Amino acid sequence: MHKHSHTIAGKTVSAYLPARADLPLLLTFLTQEESDQLAALLNGQAALISVDEPLWEHAFTPWPAPAAFKKAPEFSGGADDNLNWIIRELLPQIEQTHALQPQWRGLIGYSLGGLFTAYAAYQPTPFTRFASVSGSLWFDGWADFIANHSLNTLPHTAYFSVGDTEKNSKNPRMAVVETNTLATRQNWQTQGVSCTFELNSGGHFQDIPQRMAKAASYLLENTAESA
Repeated sequence: MHKHSHTIAGKTVSAYLPARADLPLLLTFLTQEESDQLAALLNGQAALISVDEPLWEHAFTPWPAPAAFKKAPEFSGGADDNLNWIIRELLPQIEQTHALQPQWRGLIGYSLGGLFTAYAAYQPTPFTRFASVSGSLWFDGWADFIANHSLNTLPHTAYFSVGDTEKNSKNPRMAVVETNTLATRQNWQTQGVSCTFELNSGGHFQDIPQRMAKAASYLLENTAESA
């Protein structure tokens, strides 16, 4: 894997590229240290593109909502704009610059990035595989959203996980994360998506690269379809 660093729209984007240009492409949102670790764990099985997103509360939330903690920023609902930027600017620039022709594209997000990943499946996107890892599916209005909306194009496969102690959060909004994640998995299965749920050991901010690697491996192992 060769690492290439870019600055696109003021954001640091790391591209970890294998020798072959036609391997699957995985897009995620991690710090550079976390993405370095994830790339090492993937060991050249896919092209990994990681955006070090500075404004999580804006970029990953589908609609506005109150802050989760005192002194934390409010959620400002910029997911649609972020997804449009990814589709129209980020992916074309990375794929053209490095002459990539990915067999398929997957989206993998952690925490609020996992919420964004799940939300993206309800919009027109070039992604066909999705993984929400400890995704913030506790987010206000999410349960109602999935009950009243259908997936845009059925993903080929999807992966959901949470830490087994995340439901013990003292924040009542966040305590429903496991319930909402399971409900999302069930909803997608009902719509015909092949998906799985994994309960990881521990809390929310734990073993992030390792958990992301498990999600990536699941998507990569389910490759019967080429698009």
